[in-house]
Amino acid sequence: MAHFRFFASTRAVVGAEHKAVSDFDLPPHVNTALLRDMLVKAYPQARNLFMTCTFLADGARVGDRLLVLDDFDTIDVLPPFAGG
Repeated sequence: MAHFRFFASTRAVVGAEHKAVSDFDLPPHVNTALLRDMLVKAYPQARNLFMTCTFLADGARVGDRLLVLDDFDTIDVLPPFAGG
């Protein structure tokens, strides 16, 4: 089962290093926009943070491509590091 892995300030907001994808209401196919929308809905106080995050699926940048969540083990949520 796929899980999210949160780093730095995203971990502080979520309150955990890992969360199961099943903890969130997501369609089976997602891209960066859908992932951001889901996190903003779950943690509205951190909207500005999540809007600047990068998402990696098993180490590869998600971007605009649609992913099938069941095909991946880890979705990393990376805030900007070192100013950008």
